[in-house]
Amino acid sequence: MGAAGAESREGEGDDHLLVLGRGAEHAPAEPALPPDSLTVEYGLYIHLPYCRSLCPYCDFVKSPLHPAAPERLRAAPAREWELVRAADAAVWSRPRTIYVGGGTPTALDAGALAKFLQWIAGAWDLSRVREFTVEANPEGLSPEKLQVLLEGGVNRLSLGVQSLEPQVLRALGRIHTAEAALTAVALARRAGFRNLSVDLMYGVPAETAEGFRSALERFVALGIPHLSAYPLQVEEGTPLHAKVERGSVTVPGEEEVLARYEDLVSTLSRAGYRHYEVSNFALPGVHSRHNEGYWMRRPYLGLGPGAHSFDGGARWGNDENIERWFHRVESGELPRADVRALSRREAEEEGVFLSLRRSRGLRVSRHLKPFAPEHVAAWNAWGVAGGALARAPRGRVRPTDRGLFLAHDLAAELLARGA
Repeated sequence: MGAAGAESREGEGDDHLLVLGRGAEHAPAEPALPPDSLTVEYGLYIHLPYCRSLCPYCDFVKSPLHPAAPERLRAAPAREWELVRAADAAVWSRPRTIYVGGGTPTALDAGALAKFLQWIAGAWDLSRVREFTVEANPEGLSPEKLQVLLEGGVNRLSLGVQSLEPQVLRALGRIHTAEAALTAVALARRAGFRNLSVDLMYGVPAETAEGFRSALERFVALGIPHLSAYPLQVEEGTPLHAKVERGSVTVPGEEEVLARYEDLVSTLSRAGYRHYEVSNFALPGVHSRHNEGYWMRRPYLGLGPGAHSFDGGARWGNDENIERWFHRVESGELPRADVRALSRREAEEEGVFLSLRRSRGLRVSRHLKPFAPEHVAAWNAWGVAGGALARAPRGRVRPTDRGLFLAHDLAAELLARGA
């Protein structure tokens, strides 16, 4: 689950592939950590790739859970961490946020989960950790596991509900029911989790406008402090993609998806949620600090198969083949698949794209300085006229709710005008 989009989870987002308009430069050696990159906040992401069942729309790095998985997962990430510490000039010892995604971390049994969290507590200095998130699915939660999470220092739970409509859950291949999802929320609350996020999807086969709106209203009534909602992406190579190609499954069209997004925004805005990023809504004070690090281009370290990292100047990803990742780590080899050193221009483009995903928008002096003033003025006028950009205070450019939905198009238009 660890990345936002197809699987509709928060984790890494799609922020490791944000260079627009050109291929990234491949560095010939290991990433060079900027001298001060780790004196500021950095996020730690750990990918646990196992699930109790595989959803037909998911293209994340994942595998069915098997009996040997818990022991391998206890040893391999620890070994990878040793390799990272030995290889990098700076030590990633004091994260400010931790996010454990997958896969489904809570697919592990309570004992294995406890050992995994104990390893994290022993491997890193957690004294400065402000937010520690673990992803969970309704069918994998129990009072015992919730207690293990709390005792392990986890203070935020991201629950993959996706829908409360039975026919949608079936279409998505989910193995929980609406009742199980609501029970999981109640269990988490009873255990003591106050910082709780629920993930939903829209633009999916068999959904209804009424059902989607009803789910939103249900979670608002329950006082869920954070909601993430993502449009379904039909990813090539997935079973869902094959069904869509054959015509046996029909997904909603663009206009219907936009209408669902508008329902999402209006329902949650009326209820007091702040639409702070394209797919994320929060009550005051409970935005996702870990994901905020991605959008603000802060350094982050990813461990596990398919996990991505960013040191402030370069991005790299781990081997996405799970067995090959295990083999490389167990053989004492860093499992990095590629290292991309960003040019100054590429970093500027990333800054534009990521800022347009957030309601705070762009800072003119920081993000638009590389572009000719006449190009910026024309782009801003175009965006305001189309309802995608708001008239913001001097020095800022802010997307509207519609503009957040069109963030990629807004960024591409600016880059095209400024090229």
